[in-house]
Amino acid sequence: MPGYIRVTVPRTDAEMAALDCALGCPIRDRSGHDRGPDAILFDMDGVLADVHRSYRETIVQTCALFGIAVGQAEIGAAKRAGNANDDWALTHRILKEAGIKATLGEVTQCFEDIYQGTGETPGLRRHETLIPTHEMLARLARSGPLGIVTGRPRSDADCFLTEHNIGMYFSAVICREDAPLKPDPAPVQAALDQLDARTAWLLGDTPDDVVAALGAGVVPIGVLSPGQNSGARRMARDALMNAGAARIVDTGNDYGGLFDG
Repeated sequence: MPGYIRVTVPRTDAEMAALDCALGCPIRDRSGHDRGPDAILFDMDGVLADVHRSYRETIVQTCALFGIAVGQAEIGAAKRAGNANDDWALTHRILKEAGIKATLGEVTQCFEDIYQGTGETPGLRRHETLIPTHEMLARLARSGPLGIVTGRPRSDADCFLTEHNIGMYFSAVICREDAPLKPDPAPVQAALDQLDARTAWLLGDTPDDVVAALGAGVVPIGVLSPGQNSGARRMARDALMNAGAARIVDTGNDYGGLFDG
């Protein structure tokens, strides 16, 4: 039957509800009728903001201050392992596993000094760049509400939105102060509530994003973030798919043409 797909009958009410949600979330049909989700949600780091020279490098330099050499490969592995949406806690955990006895507060202070900058020393945050184009975000915002679900402190999220002049596109911005961090689905649900949305897509670059999306009943789209070599990209793709991503896209070309009509 050309033009149709076969879906195995779900075994439980929960699986049926997930299928019903997914079927309600295509962007639009080929005739141009809007059949999209009620909202589109974005993680910030690695999805809207290229952070491989800011947050990721801050982890490297913070660990170095405590005498521990950590590379991007180790950080990527930790992110793929899950429960790693808090970079302060992740850095502390890496140091603790290496035998360093430092408090979370001490690690956080060093991290913030490097990321934000101190005195005449500029912070690594200056290296962050915007991944999507303004044109794409403006087009999506005209089609329906957009939201952000991030583990950043609100001050850092607001700073990025202001510096790159994209805050006007997002009707909801959920930060670490607003709800438990992903993989808990609470911040995703909070964004849905603010946007008065029932269905949504969530674009995220880690398994934590995927798990949070699934827990909140929205469709998870895995994103391959910038700054990774081919091996790291392959492992990231596998981790996102294993976590349950419905589709994997690259940040290039407006997320692999995901939002093309």
